[in-house]
Amino acid sequence: MTVKTYRFIGLLGDGRENFSDKELDKEQPTEPVVIDAFGFSDVYRYSGYVFLNEEWYKKYDKNAHASTSIIDGLLVNLVKYAVKESNSENLGKVKAYLQSPPETVEEAIETWKSFYDPGLKRY
Repeated sequence: MTVKTYRFIGLLGDGRENFSDKELDKEQPTEPVVIDAFGFSDVYRYSGYVFLNEEWYKKYDKNAHASTSIIDGLLVNLVKYAVKESNSENLGKVKAYLQSPPETVEEAIETWKSFYDPGLKRY
């Protein structure tokens, strides 16, 4: 008998109801990353992240074209609270961005857009 280990995959940019991907569904339970006045809810459980659309960052900062500070803070917290042994490809992309941030807001936005994977096969 095999025991299924469920992974919490944080979904950013849309609600779960707007998303369907059979391969990722096998990783249930997945849930949206909830960010409220108290910060992040249960982020420490996430072993990976899926960005549900190319402009996912607009959900979290309507003025992202003016400054990267809000999204950068969000990404720092995602990395900080992620499951330590996670080898998520998207988490690796976020870490690389934070270690070597672009010089302009426009370059940062292009990097943020690159976190979205239309195939939604990587977490």
